[in-house]
Amino acid sequence: MDPLDRSRPALKGVVDLATVDPLDLTDRTRAAQAKARVLREALPWITRWAGQTMVIKYGGSTNQDMLAETFAADAALLHSVGLRVVVVHGGGPQITALSERLGLEARFIDGRRVTDAETLEVVRMVLLGQVNPQLVRMICSAGAPAIGVAGTDAGLIYARQADPALGAVGEVEAVNPRVLITLLDSRVVPVVATVGHGPDGQELNINADAVAGAIAMSLQADKLIYLTNVPGLYEDFGTVSSTLLSEVSVERLRAMLASGELNAGMIPKVASIVAAFDGGIKQAHLLDGRIEHALLLEIFTDEGIGTMVTPS
Repeated sequence: MDPLDRSRPALKGVVDLATVDPLDLTDRTRAAQAKARVLREALPWITRWAGQTMVIKYGGSTNQDMLAETFAADAALLHSVGLRVVVVHGGGPQITALSERLGLEARFIDGRRVTDAETLEVVRMVLLGQVNPQLVRMICSAGAPAIGVAGTDAGLIYARQADPALGAVGEVEAVNPRVLITLLDSRVVPVVATVGHGPDGQELNINADAVAGAIAMSLQADKLIYLTNVPGLYEDFGTVSSTLLSEVSVERLRAMLASGELNAGMIPKVASIVAAFDGGIKQAHLLDGRIEHALLLEIFTDEGIGTMVTPS
């Protein structure tokens, strides 16, 4: 061999990279590249929202075990990349199910649950004894510290009775966010159960959509997000020309409320969003909580999903 020959002999089992087509990638490499592209797309959004406050209303109708665990993991991820996350949850289907098992009739007036003394006890059992600790446990297991908070804790939610015919049902009068701010400043995720105190100290069952909006307003949140069991907000809902709105202004929402074109389940959400914008929040979203990772798709991708509400 020429001692000046610097070429290396081919070795058995070693691939000469100079002879490999750089586009001849394995499926594993392509999958890894796809993940890298997702991370690259997400980075500007992560940077944009780090340190910002986000109130997420997690609906009871999306609270299936697998979806709940996915949601909890996504909430933990948001926390881990620097967002200040508050979770507000409902529990309507679970309350109805337990009421029926206990032989209590579930009654509603204009879509609102009639809450007598026995039903209020069921509400407390479900919200404070079932849904809230379950979400807290799941978020903690996913890697973020979380603490359950009732609206009756530390004077968080002050309410008035909505209608004597509804019994112990309240409407939010004021929110004292001190306990939430303390937890957020301590890098903890508050998980809020939607009961509150009335003027006489009575516990009241409060609509979770309204609570989420009021809490977002009190915190001057940067985002208010509703996870629902529909893809988002539709124009001409229920007709052949029905169209999912990917973006809508709060003024358009006012017009939709005034015209009566919204379906019953969407009215409290839209009304809460409008009130929250009036109170100073900057952005709101209506997302399909049945879609895995809906939160991350909306916040950390360029296209997003669902409906985004903007000031104008």
